[in-house]
Amino acid sequence: MQTGAMFPSLGEIAARRRRLGMTQNSLAKLSGVSQSLITKIERGLVVPNYSLACEIFSVLEREEHRSERKAGEVMHQPVILLAPGDRAGKAIGLAKRHAVSQFPVVQRGIAVGSITTGMLVGVPRSVRISEVMGGPFPTVSADTPISAVASLLKGSQAVLVVEHGSIKGIISAENLLGSYSP
Repeated sequence: MQTGAMFPSLGEIAARRRRLGMTQNSLAKLSGVSQSLITKIERGLVVPNYSLACEIFSVLEREEHRSERKAGEVMHQPVILLAPGDRAGKAIGLAKRHAVSQFPVVQRGIAVGSITTGMLVGVPRSVRISEVMGGPFPTVSADTPISAVASLLKGSQAVLVVEHGSIKGIISAENLLGSYSP
């Protein structure tokens, strides 16, 4: 369940289960309840407690995202990293040479900020990255569903794919064009 999201209607359970091609029995097993309880919930004869309703909707959401493409499948590699002490001129040169528009700023292997080409417009080439960088891009694991990445991209220029504390890839909106439609 997404935090901050409105709780779905219990009436959605049957429709979502059918859309996934799941039986009541398979939903029951994954939710840790009996098939007869799922039947009663779907028919409106029983109202589950909050924790059971959360579990049922979590199972449905996991199943909906199971076949969805993952961040690791659409990420761009290699990731071009900048350091806080690098100059704007270096970032401008890398952007032109590699046709990229966003860079993570990393110090000792940890993302501490970000730079986009838009942030560099009008900035003298001698200015240090640390003077103009923004906050770090959000991070996800390689198995994060694209729908979650798409949500993050609504508020950020890029998303970093991180595994075992190491940056493995970067995803921008351009990486999702043609790969994702809700």
